[in-house]
Parts: sequence; C-alpha cells; structure tokens
Amino acid sequence: MVAMLKQPAFEYLSEEGVVDRRMFQRKPTSGAAQGRRIDHTLSARQNPRLRLDLRDLSVGGLSAIADYPLERGERLGVFVESRGLKRGWDAFGHVVRCEASATGYRIAIEFDSLPAA
Repeated sequence: MVAMLKQPAFEYLSEEGVVDRRMFQRKPTSGAAQGRRIDHTLSARQNPRLRLDLRDLSVGGLSAIADYPLERGERLGVFVESRGLKRGWDAFGHVVRCEASATGYRIAIEFDSLPAA
C-alpha cells in the first residue's frame, strides 16, 4: 500500500476575498475545548491543562484563544466539549502559531493525521 508523504494544498477564495491554500476549509465556530499539554517542558509541567475558546475549526486543525502562551511545535491533546446533541471528541496535534492578542493568546493547532488502517 502506498501512502502520500505530502498532501497537495488547494486554493480557494475565502469569505473575505483572500486566497487560502488550506486543504480543508475553516468554519467559524464558538465554544469551549480543554487542552492537555503533552510535552515534558517546565512550562508544560507547571500548567498542564488549559482552556481554549474556539474561533474556527476544520478537519485539519483549529484556532482558539488560550490564557497563556504556548511554544511552537508543542504537542497537545484537545477535547472539544459536547454541544446539544453533538457528542464531544478528542484529537492530538501540535501548535503551529501562537500570537498575543487583546483577549489572551491566539493559537493555531494542526491535528495529527490518522494512521492508515
């Protein structure tokens, strides 16, 4: 069986009229998620859990606001809480970006791909 090493990026026009090269379209969302820092760094050991306020979500990752900064490449476990009839779900990923904002730190998380069956 052959696995793709690098998936192709597709371009589409976002709602703001900007070309976005993401593979999966982002959907604006709101809600809460719980983050669990997996790395063994000192800062991750001091604050192992964090609350994430979701901004947008896609099949490949999410963007959220966190209370404190995270390191680029840091590994996280994320649990998105259930809403209404929709069940909660877990994912693992790593931090792609962390920027200071007026309400906290805006982070982008890329989900790990699932292994082939």
